[in-house]
Amino acid sequence: MIPRAAVPISNIELFSSLIAAVQAGNDEVTEFEKSLANYLGVKKVYAVNSGRTALYLALKSLNLKRGQGVIVPAFTCAIVFEVILRLGLKPILIDVDPKTYNIDPELIPNSITSEAKVMIPVHLFGRPCEMSQIMEIANKFDLLVIEDVAQALGARYNGKKVGTFGDLAIFSFGPGKSITSGEGGALAVNNDELVNKIESIWDHLPEPSISWQLRVTRNILAMKFFSSSTYYKIIKKIVEDELNKSDSEIVKNCITLMTKQSNDVASKTIKLMKMPSSSARMARMQLRKIDDLNGIRITNARFLLTALSSVTNFVQLPEASNDNILNTFTRFPIKLRKNLIKRVEEDLRNRGIDVERPYYYLPCILRIYQNNRYIHTEELSRSLITVPNHPCLNQHDIVKISHSLIQSILSAYSVIDANYSDTL
Repeated sequence: MIPRAAVPISNIELFSSLIAAVQAGNDEVTEFEKSLANYLGVKKVYAVNSGRTALYLALKSLNLKRGQGVIVPAFTCAIVFEVILRLGLKPILIDVDPKTYNIDPELIPNSITSEAKVMIPVHLFGRPCEMSQIMEIANKFDLLVIEDVAQALGARYNGKKVGTFGDLAIFSFGPGKSITSGEGGALAVNNDELVNKIESIWDHLPEPSISWQLRVTRNILAMKFFSSSTYYKIIKKIVEDELNKSDSEIVKNCITLMTKQSNDVASKTIKLMKMPSSSARMARMQLRKIDDLNGIRITNARFLLTALSSVTNFVQLPEASNDNILNTFTRFPIKLRKNLIKRVEEDLRNRGIDVERPYYYLPCILRIYQNNRYIHTEELSRSLITVPNHPCLNQHDIVKISHSLIQSILSAYSVIDANYSDTL
């Protein structure tokens, strides 16, 4: 079974991280912060225990009042919605561009109200958002910008790294991200006026608990096995059950907070902590090879785009990079007709290729917004899969993925005698 997402972890990285776990002090965290700041070309980075904490820290630093609005794409991880809601803020959802899957800049101006104070463009699947338009809108309407770079570390827009356009940028280093550190996140600061406020909040974050350190160690070990086709099938069910449980919890929390059915969820605090030394050591070592890792993803994606060109009448492939956009393809999304997705998904798994249905749960949350339609988001949640495209793949794997995809897609269409002229 080819894993759906993985990042190579060397034995040196593994043992070095385990050694850092038993060493005292914050030197590792400080060194990682400096390394990431230097890589991005920003003045200051704060390392924390998760991307969720990074977003919480970012929003908390802006001194927003309860009920003020945060503009976000409707098609993104629901953790973003949950953090916004936990702070008593209002998510203002914007539908996405059906080609890029990122927030559609053309739709933003008409959705801006007096409540809107912040915008969070999410660089989804490694594809940069249209930052020129987004920053122009932000400047016109006096909006602060927090870039979500959880899936796009190293991607570039007009030659500039994403995460360096807005006032703030958040990063995540969990499973399936550009680099991994077991658990972890970071907040990059581009607006000097926010440094003192963020510093004050970060100083009061607790040090990582023993249980969190153990969690990180467990995750690093799991991801070491997770990246192996041999061992992946053994632990796949455990990982899948955990991810499904996490998704269910997030959806439940979002719905509860949106409908104000209960204060139970709101009263439970997010596990806010500084980054553990073991995460920092791993992240710093992985950061040294980020451009190489992204280079492999980009090479894989080019191969897939060429190999799958024969079925572009039946599916929508991601856009290739161009002179303005460097897509790192942290995910390789393929849009199918929604009545085919289950058949193709099952067939690919039977062929030994694990796939993912990104944000399949979003319609459950969007029902709360009864007066709004998010046509492309709803469609993507029912018709998009992502196939493996990670640095652990070898040439045999990538050929197998492309051949299996072609066979699965053509087989699915032949079974239902589809009208090939139907729009996707």
